[in-house]
Amino acid sequence: MSNLASHTPHLTLDLRMLLSLIYRVLYKIHHWLFLRPGKPLVHAKLIVVGSFLAGGAGKTPFVIWLANHIVSLYKTKKVAVLCHAKAWDEFELLKMKLPWATVVATSNRYRAARELDGQFDYIICDDGFEDSRLRPAFAVRLDWGESPCRLRDLWPAGPNRSLVQDHPEPDLVLRCDGENPDVKFSISEIVNGAGETLDVASSGLWAVCGIGNPGRFFRDLEIFGVKVERTVVRPDHEWRYDKALKKILKSAPAVLVTEKDYMRLGPELRNSPRVYRCTQDLLLLSLEEVKI
Repeated sequence: MSNLASHTPHLTLDLRMLLSLIYRVLYKIHHWLFLRPGKPLVHAKLIVVGSFLAGGAGKTPFVIWLANHIVSLYKTKKVAVLCHAKAWDEFELLKMKLPWATVVATSNRYRAARELDGQFDYIICDDGFEDSRLRPAFAVRLDWGESPCRLRDLWPAGPNRSLVQDHPEPDLVLRCDGENPDVKFSISEIVNGAGETLDVASSGLWAVCGIGNPGRFFRDLEIFGVKVERTVVRPDHEWRYDKALKKILKSAPAVLVTEKDYMRLGPELRNSPRVYRCTQDLLLLSLEEVKI
């Protein structure tokens, strides 16, 4: 497989380290001035699902699983899900997967949670890991084996937004990688807009990915048994994704996209027999640990 497009700037290590230092200083100032821990909600239980990784950690699929899990345990409980206003693809995916829940896109999860308190029994934040105003909350961290403790671990030198010491110990840590993971992510189905299942033996397939960790998507396709001829990486939450995919389809016989990327497409591409949506499945191996 070859990577046709990368949107990560080519910077020297020294420059990336300098930018990481500047980012770290601004991060600490911003939290000290604007993100001091807030007061607990009066009625609803606040749950924050996050990760040290800047993207591609599987937060949205886990939030979907968690919301369904809560409702399966407590039939009469009302659940709201918060996501960031800029992550409109996540918003659309959450609405599609959780039609019974209230999904709110907001640029201020802390304010939105306080406004919704009293109307819901559970408020789940898709991310919000870096917003310390949301403390105290029940914190769930998806752990991919990273323990960012050094400046070089931070963006843009590394893949993380914060360090271990920036956060209190979460209520629940779920291992997503390694020999004995608590959570396994996988592709369960690949279908096009006509409902036709992909023939994994097909040739000339392109995989186009615009999520935070495209490597995991490409690896999941390989595990599923798909032979991808070319891979294309697009920016996370890209507004021009639909237009970019139309150009790619001029050369690609068929393309495979994530569920989140699929939500950015217009009706024409969603119904195209050459565009395949890869449905992600989540298997929690330690269900007894999830006591919300």
